[in-house]
Amino acid sequence: MKLLTTVILCLFATINIYGQSPLSIKIKEGSDKPNYEKVHTYLLEITNSSKRSIRFVIDSKNIKCQNLKEENQVKLVQKNLSKTSKAQFSEHMLKTNESFEFYLKISRPDNTTINKWNCTEIKAVDENGNTLSNSVIITTLIPDPKDNN
Repeated sequence: MKLLTTVILCLFATINIYGQSPLSIKIKEGSDKPNYEKVHTYLLEITNSSKRSIRFVIDSKNIKCQNLKEENQVKLVQKNLSKTSKAQFSEHMLKTNESFEFYLKISRPDNTTINKWNCTEIKAVDENGNTLSNSVIITTLIPDPKDNN
């Protein structure tokens, strides 16, 4: 019985240690612009909590919003921008316990259908597309500007 208990505890410890993502993403500042604005910028932070340096790419993309019909959704444009230079970046490296702040700029083209929704997923991936972090989802409503008096 003691052996079984020890094995189960070791299994849970292993899952806890290796089952967690080495990188963690969080939103530090949301957009304070009204929904009808065409461009919204969010400040995000990614932190390396592993015991090694990690090279990654931020993957920001449109995804299907849960509990919404496809015809009620639209695609928007996402750009990852360096907080310091405001330039687009692709690959980045974080040392142990290091953090990196970046902006996510979400914009809509002029011909975007109004009164629709968008869901944008942000996560870190390696060069093979394997997920290295939690996933953050930003849900956006594209309202009719005439309804915002």
